[in-house]
Amino acid sequence: MQHARRPSSLPGVLLTIAVLVVAVVVAAVVWTRSPAAPAPAAASTPTAAPTPAETPLPVDADGIPLSERPAPHEPATVDLARTWRAPADLPPDGRLLHVSVPGTTSHFVARDALLWLPPAALVADPPPLPVAVLMPGQSKGSGPDDMESGGQIARSMDAIAALHRGLAPIVVVPDQLGPRSGNPMCIDGPLGNSRSYLEHDVPAWITGHLRVQTGAAAWTIGGFSQGGTCAIQLGAGDPDRFGNIIDVSGELGPSLGDPARTIARGFSGNAAAYRAAQPLAVMARHGHYASTWAFFTAAQLDTHYGPAMPVVADRAAAVGMHVTRWVLPGARHNWTMARAAIAAGMAWLEPHVGLAPAD
Repeated sequence: MQHARRPSSLPGVLLTIAVLVVAVVVAAVVWTRSPAAPAPAAASTPTAAPTPAETPLPVDADGIPLSERPAPHEPATVDLARTWRAPADLPPDGRLLHVSVPGTTSHFVARDALLWLPPAALVADPPPLPVAVLMPGQSKGSGPDDMESGGQIARSMDAIAALHRGLAPIVVVPDQLGPRSGNPMCIDGPLGNSRSYLEHDVPAWITGHLRVQTGAAAWTIGGFSQGGTCAIQLGAGDPDRFGNIIDVSGELGPSLGDPARTIARGFSGNAAAYRAAQPLAVMARHGHYASTWAFFTAAQLDTHYGPAMPVVADRAAAVGMHVTRWVLPGARHNWTMARAAIAAGMAWLEPHVGLAPAD
């Protein structure tokens, strides 16, 4: 069944969602810092049999439950907001794992990815879920782990899932930067075939290892800073794969600091290829986007990356994308801002991927 995909009424609804998510996250922090529980009873005390929710599921070498092995023909979309009934074995929280996603087609060398599985994926009979591919920004030493250490993605996603009966997208955070935290700019070029890795190897690994819905409406590409730039590049360039985009403080396009350096190092001196890779040019070539939903955010006090957001968002709206914009008041370009923006973007996503009622 095709789920509803309607525009959000903003800013009121988004602000409410964001505040609610932050409140749940704060409650989780308070709970984790509360005094320790009493010590368990002595060994001689009889122990009750484990409840279904406490019974561990068999897992593979990466820690992924064997029940997550995909069926031969997973559905394109499922309206789980109306059909899902939380089972007795639903755990209270999701699970964060490190997994290897090899560059089989691209030959891109990548570090381990992060994988967050929502509670609904950790039951004996999990439903096929939507999936979100998220990417951190680029700086010295940065990589997939930044999405947890800086973005606190597991805590945010646990909060979102708690609001929706354990339902949330499966989140995959691949390494789009490579082992030296370089900036291959999510293109195929002399700095590495990052685009092919993200468009072919990562989706192939996801559909080969996880129970996910297969339609573009159920797939999201998102990220912060350089990861946000990659999100609009790939989302605009491959709408048949990614029907949803979350661009948090992305740039106007792939960059190594200035156009001359970017063209020389990233595009082997090919200025035409550089111009063609800009998201504005990608959108112009594609024409009308009838089924793409995009969430753009920027920090109010970010004078470097912030001005790109209205330019890209306006162009996206002009070519038919269903665009939501959010400027975070008093915020700067850092992980504090990104943490809130990603949480809000993922909360915004829930009704668009059939995990919450569309208001």
